[in-house]
Amino acid sequence: MDEDALVALLLAEVAAAGAATSAPHVAVGPGGDDAAVLRAAPDQDLVWTVDDHVEDVHFRAAWGWAAAGRKAVGACLSDLAAKGAAPLGALVSLHLPRGLGEEALRALARGLGAGLAACGCPLLGGNLTAHPERAAISTSALGAVPRGRARLRTTARPGDLLCVTGPLGLARAGLAWLEAGRAPDDPLAAAAVERLLAPRPRFDVARALAAADPDARVACMDLSDGLARDLPRLLRAAGVAATLDAGAIPGPDPALLAALGRQPDQQLDPQLDGGLDPATAAWLGGEDYELLLAGPAELLGPLGLPVIGRVEAGPPGQVAGAPGGAGGFDHFAGA
Repeated sequence: MDEDALVALLLAEVAAAGAATSAPHVAVGPGGDDAAVLRAAPDQDLVWTVDDHVEDVHFRAAWGWAAAGRKAVGACLSDLAAKGAAPLGALVSLHLPRGLGEEALRALARGLGAGLAACGCPLLGGNLTAHPERAAISTSALGAVPRGRARLRTTARPGDLLCVTGPLGLARAGLAWLEAGRAPDDPLAAAAVERLLAPRPRFDVARALAAADPDARVACMDLSDGLARDLPRLLRAAGVAATLDAGAIPGPDPALLAALGRQPDQQLDPQLDGGLDPATAAWLGGEDYELLLAGPAELLGPLGLPVIGRVEAGPPGQVAGAPGGAGGFDHFAGA
């Protein structure tokens, strides 16, 4: 199959999965020109992000190529949700190993299409490159937010509540489950495996927050590298500290953690002995793509989100009351 035929196959499968390749703001879309052309609204700011997913780093072929595509798209679009931006479109660059079969290519495209369709994000175009060894998926997404209303990390203030939009540590538990060779459809682990393989950008919460807080007072970021690593990043950006209520952090089902038992993993706290408790799993996990919010009680309270602590004056980035030590994911740890 030559490159033009491969592009046609991928576009057809993406569309079959429900993703759009056109929209009123798209003047030129994929499949026939050098670049996409968009019509920018004069009263909006543009939000632009990029994310890479590399085989055997972010996903494994054994998990299925549809899962690889969906995971890559969800991780990228989560950045737009964190900024309060509505998706305008995405570009996807695929580095594909030679010899990857047609069924795998179709599955990959269907996963990409399903992830884009779930967020109402059109595919604007992309690029293809042959790779001698492994696959990589690079997704760049563009969004729009009313001018001056993008959510930032820097707006957190002492006295703010700290909230998250859902349980943390599920994706990490799902990864441990799959890496142990256990069945992905086991009811005990199904939700954790789904969180890992099909992350759900929280545009639902972003929309509700936009209605409750149109001036973007509430600080926000998505939790990609784990609360242990991402919370200090938000606090440092705002020049503040925080105290957590460890027992209030929603985590995985204790029965799932008990079933996992001891799982050797250099990314977890080396002082841990045996299974993880839910709060520690939530603290150390990553790739959940829930949102971390910091804002006044009058803005966050009505949303009914779990409150996990408070922002305080103190050394920037300092966290008191954490249920574990340093953790989270760092691509360059030990480099």
